Amino acid sequence: MNQIHLRRGCMALLLCAALCAPLRALGEALPIDLSGGMPPREECYQGESVYEDDSIRVEIERMEVNRTQCYVARITIRDASQLRTAPAYAFNRAQTAEIDAIARRVNAVFAVSGDYFAYQLQNKGSYLIRQGQMYADVPIDGRDVLVIDSAGDFHIVRGGVKEETKAAIEALSPLGIVNTFNFGPGLVIEGEVLDPAYDAVFNFSEGKHRRCAIAQVERGRLEYLCICCDGSKDEGSTGMTLAEFSAFVASLGVQNAYNLDGGNTTAMYFGGSKINAENSAYSRPISDIIYFASTAKEE
Repeated sequence: MNQIHLRRGCMALLLCAALCAPLRALGEALPIDLSGGMPPREECYQGESVYEDDSIRVEIERMEVNRTQCYVARITIRDASQLRTAPAYAFNRAQTAEIDAIARRVNAVFAVSGDYFAYQLQNKGSYLIRQGQMYADVPIDGRDVLVIDSAGDFHIVRGGVKEETKAAIEALSPLGIVNTFNFGPGLVIEGEVLDPAYDAVFNFSEGKHRRCAIAQVERGRLEYLCICCDGSKDEGSTGMTLAEFSAFVASLGVQNAYNLDGGNTTAMYFGGSKINAENSAYSRPISDIIYFASTAKEE
């Protein structure tokens, strides 16, 4: 184990109950901009799999499914503004960085790789709103779009002709659109699981790969899951097809779930470092993250 895990394991049982108690949640939400959250506190880690303070709880579960190593993060937050996104450098620049560097810059308690916005923005098109600011308004024909509103609720707009997709997204504007994602597809939409016959070249749907998703347990509740699986190049894993992955995500009991960029981009961050595919040489820097931040500070 690395040094941070050693420190956490030694400190958590003795100190967490006593030292996390003086935390309080900030009275106001985090601003809807590219700033970060409050720094995570070492003493609020409970072993290697749980972080909890007055504003956020993250629990990581590792399991084997279909001969593949999977990681499920269950996150509960007090305010919708704690669900955030951040770029490697800026949302109008096609640059990448390691997930650790991006997540630490914004004080992420937990983070997962996003949807490689830079590639889509430059080469394909997208309807891109991040932290309340619009960068593009041209959806890609046939791609589902995830819309996250100001209440932290998920809405997945089914892909179609781009003009219709754009109109459907803009119909959600009264809810206050904070973030949109364009990779897709929707793995679970209003409880309906992705059709196993779904096929799209840009999703590598038939091959067994690393995959990544984000889900909301139920609209109106600030409870989320982030899920990823290792791939065939990783030790002890075969990877999953898109149909296998969507079935697994649906089995976790979610109302809406959305597929994020996978393959070598797949990354999950917790406790100061990347935690998935730890022994793999097949990884690459990423252009953006989705992350969850704390609003808690000492009394």
